[in-house]
Amino acid sequence: MRRSLCLLAMLVWLLPSLVSAHIVNEQNLYDDLQYSKATSQIVYLSGLGVIPYDHHGSTLFSPQEKLTREELAYWAGTFGKLQESGAARTEVTAAALAKGLVPSLDGNATYADVNQAYFAGKLAVQDAGRELTREQFALFVFEHRKDEAEGKSLYDRGGFLAGPTGKVDKVSVREEKDAEGKAAKVYSLTVSGAVYDVSAHPRVLQAAVDPAEWEGRAIQEAWLMNVAGKSQPQLQLIQFEQSANASAQPEKAASADHAHEHAGHEAAASSDESGSSLAPLVIVIVLLVLVGGFLFTRKRK
Repeated sequence: MRRSLCLLAMLVWLLPSLVSAHIVNEQNLYDDLQYSKATSQIVYLSGLGVIPYDHHGSTLFSPQEKLTREELAYWAGTFGKLQESGAARTEVTAAALAKGLVPSLDGNATYADVNQAYFAGKLAVQDAGRELTREQFALFVFEHRKDEAEGKSLYDRGGFLAGPTGKVDKVSVREEKDAEGKAAKVYSLTVSGAVYDVSAHPRVLQAAVDPAEWEGRAIQEAWLMNVAGKSQPQLQLIQFEQSANASAQPEKAASADHAHEHAGHEAAASSDESGSSLAPLVIVIVLLVLVGGFLFTRKRK
């Protein structure tokens, strides 16, 4: 029994060191993205913070549901950092309304509303008064992500910097203390001789959530973001080149119908994602088994 207690103590001591990056891809951002023709676009925009990931909300994106003005106000207000991180949803939507990002918080959003919220109304939009679904929102904003409004694209307004492209020569991992003093794994990628750290909550496209599988893969597009307390920007969005068995890339997916059928988560780094490691769960199960065995042994005595 003494041996079991020692093992129990070791597992408890090791538990904090097993916290890993919450890496998110098309399979684990939301539970219903397989039903959407805009899966890649939704993950991509989530990486830019255009679609915030609310870890207190639903695990469903509901792509075919109409986007409401209240939702649009929250998304655009969060992306624009109109309130401090952690502010109540009502505070964010009120700030978006006050800033004129939405005309009201009532009813469903239109293409004109999205144009105003994310592009200062500068886009030439057909059928501007037409309502749109959450999926159509993703297609529309993704199509226009590089368009400048008041001299800035979505990347500029989100504070993103173009990241590396090319083959990932090496994937490394180390332990660091996070802001709360907990030990956390930090992954880094070596590309063309330069080393880039991966953020705590990155989005990846056309790749697994296990960074070990990225070695040897080619990065098609990547975006870096500045993170508080870090001296160098970190990789927040990584799109790998399409492998032989991968689906079409976002650039080539569902072209906007140009009449809007292709219309449609502090950036995502401040959000808590669903791609966490299973190691803590395994340790908890082992702990329960050990404690149960200990209690059973005492009872027999």
